Amino acid sequence: MHPFILKVKKYIDKYQLIQRGDRLLLACSGGADSVAAVLTFHELKKLYNLQLGIVHTDHQLRGAESAEDMHFVEQLAFRLDISFYGTTLEVPSRVEAEGGNVQVICREERYAYFDTVMKQENFDKLVFGHHADDQIETIIMSLVRGTLASSLTGIPITRPFSNGSIIRPFLCVTKDEILDYVQFQKQAFRHDPSNDKHTYTRNRLRHTVVPLLRQENLHVADSIRTFVEKQQQDDDFLQTLAKEKFDQLVTVKSKSSFFMDSKQFREIPVALQRRVILILLKYLYDSSSALLNNRLIESILTACNEQDGNTVIHLPKDFSLIRHYSQIQFSSAPLKSLPIQSQIIDEDCWVEVGTGYSIYLTRNLNEQIPSDEKWFIQLDSDSLPLSIRTRIEGDRIHLKGMSTPKKVSRLFIDEKISSEKREGWPILISAKNDIMAVIGLRCGQQLEKNRTTQNFVLYVKRY
Repeated sequence: MHPFILKVKKYIDKYQLIQRGDRLLLACSGGADSVAAVLTFHELKKLYNLQLGIVHTDHQLRGAESAEDMHFVEQLAFRLDISFYGTTLEVPSRVEAEGGNVQVICREERYAYFDTVMKQENFDKLVFGHHADDQIETIIMSLVRGTLASSLTGIPITRPFSNGSIIRPFLCVTKDEILDYVQFQKQAFRHDPSNDKHTYTRNRLRHTVVPLLRQENLHVADSIRTFVEKQQQDDDFLQTLAKEKFDQLVTVKSKSSFFMDSKQFREIPVALQRRVILILLKYLYDSSSALLNNRLIESILTACNEQDGNTVIHLPKDFSLIRHYSQIQFSSAPLKSLPIQSQIIDEDCWVEVGTGYSIYLTRNLNEQIPSDEKWFIQLDSDSLPLSIRTRIEGDRIHLKGMSTPKKVSRLFIDEKISSEKREGWPILISAKNDIMAVIGLRCGQQLEKNRTTQNFVLYVKRY
């Protein structure tokens, strides 16, 4: 048995990723990683008495080139006598109709097809070719972006999916080891040129930061893999405790309405508080973690730990947190009678902010989002997160070209905004409560039409 196969087999056995007789669906893009996964399980097929299938999706983003990828994978499946499942996804038309992050839409469409095949063909597990280098990139991205809502657990070795689970048996091997094995097998593979571009954060880290880490420690992938596995074990234990606390503290009134006593909540350790909130939010958002980030969790924790007065926080997708002294409610019910006090702006997704406007904040300056307006902003860490609130007495905005800030109340008069609309008009503020923009009317001096040294871009559209 080749040393590469032996290493992967030991990892599979250590974490019991497969059992004899499993039906495995191998996700294959045609790249070296997923092709190596196909070859590996073809080699292990008899040993574990496996039944295999290969699945491939064409996102139609690279024209004939991506169609050739599908043909390549289909031919690989034919040569190895493995069942093939492929489809063309309508990503371009959905992006044109909805706007939004192309990568997110691709992932949603891809996973929906994987789910369909898993259920229709009764596969037990979906196999991905994510490797140790991917884990390095994921950990660094999480630290830089602050998107982890619980702890640094990285890419999971396995997780539930569809009628079975996802497994990642290549997290124990590096990209170089994969390439060496594919070369040993004299197996061709496809190369996606978009992986060479520095447009996306992951690519920039892959081509610039990871090589520097390897200069410091040639075995950095093993170090991070060991760290992540320990973190995942600790997190599994804390999640078990958090689920027990969730059952004790949270009353479920309906799928979209939850109640909690803040006095009891404040008595549990912060590590469990954070995980209880995560469990609750995953109920609200159907187990999706796309909307969850550290800033959102921290704002909710602050509200839940306060003791005096009332608090209202508008959450993504029209949910709200309402705290009335010790009573906390998470609900999707409309709150027309209550003023907006805080609406955290999440990155890389459209956020409806009221009066018919949506905004989209991103660090990907080269990304093109269909919108009515586009502004560049320089934001420091102490200015984040940005939030939307309604006006308060004394609000002033520093407009470009003006020596002194202008009263927002005067701005409403100049723009002929009715008194009824003024009360709910969205105002974009920084974490320092500096007014960045009165959405749809005027932008502050921090926002520029032309990019110079800014690190964020803000899109605004009317719906």
